[in-house]
Amino acid sequence: MPEHPSERPQLLVDYLESTFEVEQVLGELSEDQLEARESPGEWSVRQIVHHLTDNEVADAMRLRQMLAHDSPLIVPFSESRFAERLHYDREIEPSVATFFALRASSGAILEQIAAEDWLREGRHEERERYSVAILVEKNIEHDRAHLGQIRRALATTGDE
Repeated sequence: MPEHPSERPQLLVDYLESTFEVEQVLGELSEDQLEARESPGEWSVRQIVHHLTDNEVADAMRLRQMLAHDSPLIVPFSESRFAERLHYDREIEPSVATFFALRASSGAILEQIAAEDWLREGRHEERERYSVAILVEKNIEHDRAHLGQIRRALATTGDE
């Protein structure tokens, strides 16, 4: 978490840049590329895209709850259950549009918040501390981890 306010704008820059990285990697993928997996048993690129969006939906709401309410309960979700029950084999276009719309909306909110708002916290069932800054950092890490997974999966097809 940034300790000094001058670090917070870089956190916001990194958050918005990770959106650009997602956009660059996704580009226009073929059906074969969408079904590519880093290794057998791993999620396909298509499934990762849906997961990124579901995470963005959850974190967009978490961000808003922490900014609007004092110490809201932050409920985790089961990634595997979402993948099983939310039809991760479907087309990605609506998910991609949702990801980018939510990220732009959350980014616009983050551009407006006061320095002390970065420290607002929620009560997360699985984490000791969970603040706005931590949520943004986790989003950046999450994006980068899955972008790496997508790149490695695409490398198995000879495309990237």
